[in-house]
Amino acid sequence: MKNLAKKIGEGLIGLSMIFSTSAIPALASSHSEAPLISMDRFADNTDTYAFRSVEAGREGFVTLIANYIPLQEPSGGPQWFRFDDTALYEIRIDNTGDGLEDITYQFQFTTQTVNGDTVLGQSTVNQDGVIGNLTDPDYNMPQTYTVRRVERLGGRRGQLIAAGLRTPPANIGPRVTPNYETNLGQPAVYNLSNGGKVFAGTRDEYFYIDLGVFDALNLRAPLATTGGIDSTKGYNVSTIAIEVPIQDLTRGRAVPSGPTDPNAVVGVWATASRRTTRVLSGGAQSNNGDWVQVSRLGNPLVNEVVIPLRLKDAFNGLSPVNDAVAAPFVLDPELARLLNAVFGITIPPAPRNDLVAIFATGIPVNAVTGPNYTTFLSDGIPHEYLRLNTAIPITPIGSINRLGLLGGDVAGFPNGRRVHDDVTDIALRAVAGGTPFTPATNQAPNNMLGDGVSANPEGPLLTRFPYLLPPNQGNQPRTSNQTLTEGKSRTSKLPIVDEQGDVK
Repeated sequence: MKNLAKKIGEGLIGLSMIFSTSAIPALASSHSEAPLISMDRFADNTDTYAFRSVEAGREGFVTLIANYIPLQEPSGGPQWFRFDDTALYEIRIDNTGDGLEDITYQFQFTTQTVNGDTVLGQSTVNQDGVIGNLTDPDYNMPQTYTVRRVERLGGRRGQLIAAGLRTPPANIGPRVTPNYETNLGQPAVYNLSNGGKVFAGTRDEYFYIDLGVFDALNLRAPLATTGGIDSTKGYNVSTIAIEVPIQDLTRGRAVPSGPTDPNAVVGVWATASRRTTRVLSGGAQSNNGDWVQVSRLGNPLVNEVVIPLRLKDAFNGLSPVNDAVAAPFVLDPELARLLNAVFGITIPPAPRNDLVAIFATGIPVNAVTGPNYTTFLSDGIPHEYLRLNTAIPITPIGSINRLGLLGGDVAGFPNGRRVHDDVTDIALRAVAGGTPFTPATNQAPNNMLGDGVSANPEGPLLTRFPYLLPPNQGNQPRTSNQTLTEGKSRTSKLPIVDEQGDVK
């Protein structure tokens, strides 16, 4: 990988010329990125991940994760946060490169009420006030869900692969939800008939970023791996995760023979949809009509920092098959010009063809990355989504490089996206031209840019599905709501939660 900086641009010149009409760059996660979805948080897709499972013995599976409902305050009771029963959540896979989903996993939720006479919500004292398991009567508003697999040529309703599965309640606190992960979190991981697994519920918001980036790129440590502030620290997120055998996703339904197998790469993105009509009446509502897509996320933060304000809502409703319409706005990304203005760096001139292969078509086999690396999946038209080569071997957890391909770790972003990948630093450098795709600008400070946050301070990820940490407790104070002591300032240090959901 040492020669990558000097050669990769040459290896991709041909492809860049062919696809010079489109480039879809990205920066980070997608929280409230468009006007309409910012007012519809329960349908807002914040992060999408796709990677070969890194849990020991599970290398033959792919893990797909879609997170929704951004920046959840853990103490937001008594209703707490849960999936919206009126929304349709989907994870979509294109295995032919035409921008249309060939396989879709659909998730729909139903909330029940055990005791409607209590003033509380998700928990109450129906028995002893302690939620000790997923069927405990004190879990007062249990939520169940169904999972369907829909194939493009297999009928609209698809195949029901799971039903009646329970989501765990919120991590309310040690009195109501003691030993959270043992009693409630891990029991909510269900086995599927194909050998895979599925989970839906609240988890720790593991994505890390210093949101000072939106204060005109006012980053606290733009050239360091430390010194930034993890703005999402202590928040929770609603996670849908499903693990399926590799052959369930690929074209031809077979495990690829190797990374250059034409069936090895799949495209992945997630969406949320709502019915066209909602009628409110006397404290009730009804939802009717066709489903309409209101949220979409493939590569991180495309809509947030690339698509212009007047088109952000429309982009959330687009299918990747129509992504060519975004070309006029991404050939000369505003973010790159802002980086130039703020940091005084030289950036590659428009049109930014260097970004085409990474985000819009996938990287083809070339002499620089070698004969066993490709994420190419395209019919000649740009389609923005994650691209995962299902035949590239995993990198063991202890050896993962947070910079993915830029760090010499070919199993990481932009080959899919692992929860471990520091996409903020990767994408800042890509937009600045500080990568091997643009040798002329692959130099300091372009190739050193970052937000100063290179790890989640709340601890390492789980080594098992669904990988994300248990949700933060409702009575665990965040920095903004800690009690002040007279004569002392508020501390910025937060407690760390272990796998049981208890404060260390």
